[in-house]
Amino acid sequence: MNPRPPAPRSPSNIRESVRALTQYLRTDDARWKALVVVGRYTSHIAIIVVVAAAVALAGSSLTRPTVLSPTPEASGQTAPGPVTTGSDSASVFAEAGGGRLLSVALLQSYGASINQDVGVVTRQALLQTSRQADERRGIITYTVSAGDTIEGIAARFGILPTTIAWANKDVEDQPDLLSLGQILTILPVDGVYYTVQAEDTIDSIAKKFKAKPEDIRKSPLNNLGSGGNLLIGSRIVVPDGVKPFEAQVVANNQRSTASGQVIAPRAGAAPVAARGRFVWPTRGFISQGFWALHRALDIAAGIGTPIVASDNGVVEFAGWSTVGYGYLLIVNHGNGFKTYYAHNSQFFVGVGQAVRQGQTIAAMGSTGNSTGPHCHFEIRLNGVLVNPLVYLP
Repeated sequence: MNPRPPAPRSPSNIRESVRALTQYLRTDDARWKALVVVGRYTSHIAIIVVVAAAVALAGSSLTRPTVLSPTPEASGQTAPGPVTTGSDSASVFAEAGGGRLLSVALLQSYGASINQDVGVVTRQALLQTSRQADERRGIITYTVSAGDTIEGIAARFGILPTTIAWANKDVEDQPDLLSLGQILTILPVDGVYYTVQAEDTIDSIAKKFKAKPEDIRKSPLNNLGSGGNLLIGSRIVVPDGVKPFEAQVVANNQRSTASGQVIAPRAGAAPVAARGRFVWPTRGFISQGFWALHRALDIAAGIGTPIVASDNGVVEFAGWSTVGYGYLLIVNHGNGFKTYYAHNSQFFVGVGQAVRQGQTIAAMGSTGNSTGPHCHFEIRLNGVLVNPLVYLP
């Protein structure tokens, strides 16, 4: 049996339903539910709009790849020459991204490299090492300039002064007597630069210089290979090697000038007995101190600065030295002590003359093997060089 259809509503019933719905919508509960529904659909629409915009932007940024022009080699042009960073490099430019022109020298100082073929500037990783450290991966040479000392050069390259002396025979013989333009061999590590002799072995060399044989074998500076064969006459580096000091006793009874004239001590005015206590020979600053291979003090000041006798005595020598001291003055104090004053520009006393402590005897200069005006001051006790700082106030 079919169900009975609902009876149609009368107009009065419809009006009542509308009135009831209107009253309900005016309630707080109805308003809250409406906000929830509208907010939910609004958020969905916003998400759809954002996704559509992203797709549109991505599509617009996809461009066709740019075809590069051929390189100079491919087009038959002459490839550009190497870029230098010398005095002319200021006029050489490479184009950086963004169209700004930077000097090649500036780019390279910041770690940039330039591909000459395509003119592209790339940046390389910067190593935290100085140019000097890079150069010192191997054995290099250094040209002595004005004001240089062995200690100063050693500090510049991060090695000991003895390492420089042991690598340069002329410096080892007279380490305080550098000359302008002199070429020095500079090792990258402390040690001895040794010339291989007949019958030498790595073990014997290591023993001689108190080093480790393995350090000699493995040093990349020696390139000995797995066999470790030594070639007579070749020079090898002995890392951390130490050369035994050999004291040099110098007799000064007679000295000769550049002209060959022999100047020997002669009697003069009766000298005042030496005190055995010394005073500073001049004013200035110590440009090089006393160390194993520089057994003296270098006191630097201006040319013409007065130099005084460090103690009472008699002038034993005043003239030109043939071994690099320039104009040298020697005072014999008569008690086993002698003082040497080298590289002078002028003398105020002569051989055989008695001098008193503090008396001006010479003027500072830069004669002989010298890199700048200074007084090379030595104290010798019975012919042996001693540390002046032990005796000076």
